[in-house]
Amino acid sequence: MIAAAWLAQGLEPPRLAAIGRALAEDVKGHSPHRECFGFTLWGEGSQFEQPQRTVLFGRLDNSAECAAALGLHAGATPSEIYDAALARWGDEADLKLVGHYCAITVEGRQRLRLVRSPWTAPPLHFAARKDCLLASPLLGALFAAGVEKRIDWDHLADQLAYDHHDCQPRGWFEGIGRVPLGSRVRCDGADWKVERYYDPLAVPRVELPSDEAYVERGIELLDEAARHALAGVKAPAIMLSGGLDSPLVAAALLRQLPGEAVLHSYTFGPVAGWDGVSPRGTFGDERERVERFAAMHPRLKAHFPDPGEGGHDHRLRDLLARTQVASVNVANIGIFHPLFEAAKRQGCDAMFTAMHGNFTFSLDADWAPAEALRRGRFLKLRRLLADAHEDEQHSALRRLLSKAVLPNLPDGIQRSIRKAFHPERFGDRPLGSLLSEAATKSWRERAARRRSRSVFDEATVSASREEAIRWMWASADSGEDVDLGMERLHRIAHRDVTAYRPLFEFCHGLPTDQLRRGGTDRFLARRMARGMMPKAQRLERRQGRHNADWHARIGARRQELIAQAEAIRSHGQLSEILDIDRLQHLLRDWPEATPEDLAERLPREMGITRALTAAAFVSHTEQRNDF
Repeated sequence: MIAAAWLAQGLEPPRLAAIGRALAEDVKGHSPHRECFGFTLWGEGSQFEQPQRTVLFGRLDNSAECAAALGLHAGATPSEIYDAALARWGDEADLKLVGHYCAITVEGRQRLRLVRSPWTAPPLHFAARKDCLLASPLLGALFAAGVEKRIDWDHLADQLAYDHHDCQPRGWFEGIGRVPLGSRVRCDGADWKVERYYDPLAVPRVELPSDEAYVERGIELLDEAARHALAGVKAPAIMLSGGLDSPLVAAALLRQLPGEAVLHSYTFGPVAGWDGVSPRGTFGDERERVERFAAMHPRLKAHFPDPGEGGHDHRLRDLLARTQVASVNVANIGIFHPLFEAAKRQGCDAMFTAMHGNFTFSLDADWAPAEALRRGRFLKLRRLLADAHEDEQHSALRRLLSKAVLPNLPDGIQRSIRKAFHPERFGDRPLGSLLSEAATKSWRERAARRRSRSVFDEATVSASREEAIRWMWASADSGEDVDLGMERLHRIAHRDVTAYRPLFEFCHGLPTDQLRRGGTDRFLARRMARGMMPKAQRLERRQGRHNADWHARIGARRQELIAQAEAIRSHGQLSEILDIDRLQHLLRDWPEATPEDLAERLPREMGITRALTAAAFVSHTEQRNDF
């Protein structure tokens, strides 16, 4: 782990030791540190054997190529490579280096350069004040240095409104910022500024000679990503679903593993009380599909941990102790703990995922109809809409209007039309939110000043490739604290094979008809999957639903959660932000079966767990035990 700290009064030994303990994987240990221009720098391993100004956390996928280009020895550490890259290439270094990393560079007295890599990176938090300048992936290091824990209540309310501040430097605590994805933050004493060095839209168009060539290149890049992700891993595991993305990644990992090496897979499933209902276009039990896929790959050993554990708050306090921060994703993270625990018991040292599959090879190009209409390609538009199975309940005219015409209208007109047809989704209070009326009004006023919005206010179909990429970029800039917290809690690496920058850039530069052709969505992924999975799975249009059993999980604990909500009333700020009466009503008025109507489903499925998870974050931060 890494950190940099400068305090005006100096770092006394007790505080120095406290920061070291916060950074160490072993709470009894201390991370090595050294002085540099008045800062104390923390790093790991051999990072301080040579004079350097940078500490880097994460991995560089192209470290060998960069070390050779920079004239460094083969065993150069990532921090040494980064320092040399800065000296040779300056700020262009982060465009030449490919990986999953954050880096802290001392540029002089009271001057820091903070960076996170594009598309995927560990978190990096900072506090820049006249009396201190601190940075670390771990908030705990900043708190150990003496930075106050003051919750930013407006930020918390914004998150509960699903207004996520993605790509912004604002954090969960007053006076503490975060480095956005693909950005630099330069700190000069108490002054700091954000420099966005990576433009996700600046990707070259990809033109290859044939359909087959696109598939071959996609598989080649996925194999490359798997090879880099496996670096240093001795016993790999993967979270495996019954869909397209993670099985494709599993096949790529198996191709890169040597000889008879085994890949262990872990799949969650619904609890016994689940009624079998899953939202339209999804399926909730993936075991049978995984078993059929595993039968095609003898070196894949499938495991199905007991789903009994894994509620919204399962091991939540343990996770908060490692992250000190909530997340937009943390409300449904409980189901992942049993998978990590099972993999650790098996002796695995890395858990692989395909979290960004939908942003890369499985991208479905929902902008295709709107693009075809703009370009006057009416035959293509007809083919795109003719086989839209997910919309069979809608007429051809309505599909044309919603998927092609509406996305091309001005934003304000779109919202008015959508609100008229779907008032439950585009109402004054975001559908999945349990904010109070007063907190909702206050959030709306803040959002208007910032020109931001809730995800429930956004269009459901992209008008263009550029709009889709902007949405993906914003979505990618979240969850990094949870990912790091899971690694530290379970002591097992967490790596997303699909989060490989060359793969992103290849897929985002593809012709639209390589991603969606006629009525076939995810066109590239389905072709890449030929021969790697059963045909029925390869062509399946529904997607796996990992939280399909929420009705059974929450329903079994209703009385407990009602009492927990009542305890929250005693907290001044939370009782003003949350609509506790509505929360309790939703729990008391519990439907017999999983509701399909959005207005009935989303406040219960998402609103309840988000509200209670936010309360747990507050309780942890304030060291309370009453809720």
